[in-house]
Amino acid sequence: MQIRKMFIVIFLLLTTSLVLADGYGVWLHTIDIGVENTGDAQISEKFHLFFDTENDRINFREKSIELGSDLRLWENFDLIFTPTIGLNNIVNGTITYSEGEDNYLEISYNLADELMAKGKETNLVEEYSIKANYLSALYDSGLWIIPDNTRVTIELPPGADLKDDVSPDAELGMNATKRTITWTGYKSANQLNVKYVLWKKINPLIDINQFVNFLFRTGEGAMIIVVFLIIIGGIIFKRKYFANKIETFVENNTVFEED
Repeated sequence: MQIRKMFIVIFLLLTTSLVLADGYGVWLHTIDIGVENTGDAQISEKFHLFFDTENDRINFREKSIELGSDLRLWENFDLIFTPTIGLNNIVNGTITYSEGEDNYLEISYNLADELMAKGKETNLVEEYSIKANYLSALYDSGLWIIPDNTRVTIELPPGADLKDDVSPDAELGMNATKRTITWTGYKSANQLNVKYVLWKKINPLIDINQFVNFLFRTGEGAMIIVVFLIIIGGIIFKRKYFANKIETFVENNTVFEED
């Protein structure tokens, strides 16, 4: 019995020392997703850290120098530092550690494919919707879950308009001409839905630059200019004649009624 108690004590000491050896934790995890007109996305995740002691801060700094910018090494070091969006579909991934008043580890990356799937398209608009499977890291037991101390922000392209209600419920805002969608945990829902439309630019029937180039850089354009100038010159030269004709027409077609 005493031996069993001794093993339990040793186990507790070992596990406690392992927890304290890390000496850090994440007090806020932010995920910022910038969506482009094509549906592609640039993603930045920040893990805001706190440390138990100054030595823990120094140890983490030294560890960050050792691991460098290799995402796989950081994942092996601590699974919490795993990209959340588009698992196994990440390109151009970088990771940096910043230290100061706010200590955070930042992962920046793109996806090999578009985050937003293109739907219906008309002459006026293009419809897009989020690929829910790219956020599978936030899916658990039939629910989409934004964990505690986690903030996910999606910034839509300039001029985008939301089509349907966003799910889970989100805080909607504007950043200049870009609509923003923000989920702050803890939050859960049985579906994930973000749909929006992009309005197409209506091109003018006549391209002014092409028209000017046609007039001044082609023989046909030069001929049109000459004819136009001749017509204008004739109108100016015969202006008195045309004025008299107009005056005569008005007088002949005006009826004055006597009281």
